[in-house]
This record gives sequence, structure tokens and C-alpha cells, in this order.
Amino acid sequence: MNRSQVYVVLAAVGLSFILVFATALKNMGMSSYEQLFFRLIFSLLILLPILVYSRRIGFVSRNQILFFAAIGSTYAFFALSGLSAIAFGTPIAVSVALIYTQPIFTTVISFATRQEKPTVINIVIVLLGVLGAFLVSGLAAANPQIGPGVVFSVLAGFFYAVYLWLKRRAPKKTSTPLQVLFNTYLFAVPILLIAWLPSRSLSTDPLLVGAIVPDAVQFLLLFSFALVSTVLPYGLLNYVKAEEISPTSEGMLLLGDPLLHALWAMLFFQQYISVVQYVGAFLILGSAAMNLRLAAKRPS
Repeated sequence: MNRSQVYVVLAAVGLSFILVFATALKNMGMSSYEQLFFRLIFSLLILLPILVYSRRIGFVSRNQILFFAAIGSTYAFFALSGLSAIAFGTPIAVSVALIYTQPIFTTVISFATRQEKPTVINIVIVLLGVLGAFLVSGLAAANPQIGPGVVFSVLAGFFYAVYLWLKRRAPKKTSTPLQVLFNTYLFAVPILLIAWLPSRSLSTDPLLVGAIVPDAVQFLLLFSFALVSTVLPYGLLNYVKAEEISPTSEGMLLLGDPLLHALWAMLFFQQYISVVQYVGAFLILGSAAMNLRLAAKRPS
């Protein structure tokens, strides 16, 4: 394996611990809002000295404010939705599989913005992913009740697709990838706090909107959350060289993230799901893999 391939594999491993940290902190009584707040704050504190040392830190210009407000709010809602699914007791394997419906939403966005025309194979792949989502969610035709955990997981997949769409439009001439990441988190923090205030009047669930004073163990977990599953993986992906690995290969290696998530769920929390739900998860990942293959064949 070359250096870029190693970076992608390490990034996938780091990302695969996101819902593990979230579950551990939830079991300690910390809400999804508070988890994300500290995760963003610690990520900013880790990124700041790196940017200062490299002399690449810069201020957001006036014409970039709207962009970073949009991508910051999208990231905040994406991350919050994923953590909230765990707060409602959704198994890790189910939640991460539904989050990986992102390629379905990406395809729909491409159709809606007329960047891509619908084809038979596109529609079949989307329907395959939708079928997988139906199976992994545990819904039954006789009792089609959708729990909040499933809703939040699907919302995370939608916001993830929008976030990636915005990320491709980041200002590259005036901002480095780490600077874009720093600015995204910087704008996400106040947006998260603004969203938290009305949420407290809409919900009384302490695992969703509660606030506690973290102890030393929780602070250690939160810092590890920011370092291992936020700054490290996204930072490593910034150093991947296009000439060393194709976008398709990179995407395929990153699909190891949901598979590792399911493995950690079994090892650390003894979370097991039904065979039908595993079939659904593999349909979703298969749909994502086929989307990557199709993207590689499209003319640039």
C-alpha cells in the first residue's frame, strides 16, 4: 500500500469510532447536544495551533460568510442528527447504515440541480439503497411505525449529502483544506447553541438536550472523540494525493467505516441486529459502492 492508501485506511478507522464514542458518552448521561458542542470546541483547539504553526490561518472574508454559515449549519445538523439517533437507542449498525444512504440523496440532488440526468441504472441503484434502508430500519408492513432514532439517522444521511455538496464548493484559492475545516466548525458552534435553545422547550429528554458538568473521564473521552474521530481522519484525508489513489478506490476504502462500526458495536456493547437488517445494511453499502463505480466512469 502506498502512503495515500494508508491515510485513507487510517481515516476510515478513526471515523468508525464516532458512534462508539457517542454511545459511551450517552451511557454516562451526556446529551447529543453537549457531546457535539465539546467535540467541536476541542477540534477547534486542536486545529488552531496547527494552523498558527503552519502560518496558514486566515480570517473569513465578507464574501465567504454566507458559504461558511451554510456549511457550518449543515455540518452541525448532520453531526447532531447522527448523535441523536444514538440518544434514542438506535443500534450503531442500524444508525451508521442509514447514514450511508447519503449517496441516494447525493444522486437525487444531482438530478434536482440538473447536474446529472436520470438513467435506468441510476434509478435501480437508488431503489436498491431505499430497499436496504427499509430492511435495516426494522419496519414491517403490518406495523410501519418509524421511531425517532430512524428519522434522525436518515436525516443525518441527507445532511451528509448536502454537506459534501457544499464542501466541493469551498473556496480553494483563499483557504486551505484545514482552514475550511476550522471555519466550518467555528460557524457550527454558534449555530448549534442557537438550535439548542428552542430544542429545550420542545423536548425534555436529557439524553437529547440535557447538560451536565463533565468529569475527568468524560473530558478525556470528549477530547479523544475530537482527536481520533474528527481532526485526525479529516486531516489525513487532506493529505491524500490524487495521483496515488483514485476517488473510487478512496471511496471504497472509506466504506470500511460502517463495517468497522458494526464490529465495534458487537465487541464493545454486545449490540446485535437481525439477519434481515444486516442484509439491508449490505444493500445500502452495495448501492454506495455501485454509485462510486458509476461516478468513476462519468466524463469529468
